[in-house]
Amino acid sequence: MKKLEGRVAIVTGASSGVGRGLAKVLAEQGAKICACARRMEKLEELKTELAVEGADVLPVACDVTDPDQIKNVVTQCVEAFGGVDILINCAQGSMAYCEIQDIDIEYAMTAYQSGALATMLFMKECFPYLKESGHGRIINTASAAGYDGNEGFGAYGMAKEAIRAITRTGAREWGKYGITVNVFLPIIATDFFRETQPQALKSLEAKSPLGRIGTTEEDCAPLIVFLVSDEGGYFTGQSFMVDGGIHMHT
Repeated sequence: MKKLEGRVAIVTGASSGVGRGLAKVLAEQGAKICACARRMEKLEELKTELAVEGADVLPVACDVTDPDQIKNVVTQCVEAFGGVDILINCAQGSMAYCEIQDIDIEYAMTAYQSGALATMLFMKECFPYLKESGHGRIINTASAAGYDGNEGFGAYGMAKEAIRAITRTGAREWGKYGITVNVFLPIIATDFFRETQPQALKSLEAKSPLGRIGTTEEDCAPLIVFLVSDEGGYFTGQSFMVDGGIHMHT
């Protein structure tokens, strides 16, 4: 039996990158997937790709800066699949290089609204169904850019560290309902990373004791599948570095 057979998962930011990779692997493990992102055509491609393998995918267009659209995702998921067992928050905006002196309010608010606020709102909207599930699982996404304080990523990093904060609070408040809440910080070689930042990728590879940067499906997804499965029920409030050992000194 597949580890996530019969479970229902909402995956945000599922049109590309880590979100898309996790949606694919969770589906392969038997979960029904409500995949949401702004680009509906990409979600439809994901549905078609996974349908070949017999996976059940519900694509829902969503701009996560709009609370009403977040509510709509959860409503459609519950109507289609009967509940929510797993929430994977991957969506995030404002990722362009911008030093602190150049950050304006609009840019900073986009980073916050699409990251920390959207993460919190999805958690809030899913809570009744995660509680009812009896084995609710939440996985949020932070970043080493915030943890390390990387130059040029002040607004992005600020939002990502706020996500780590709401993760810990969620773990404390909802543990009594059997809901676990964890966050991972991935350094993963997505197609976007390879195409737009090849030199940065080479630099990170040099820092890893393993000499490589992993992929979502092969190196990141196994941890996430474990954490959202019954086997991962004793892990909560934790930040997991998925970085090939780059941060082992921490």
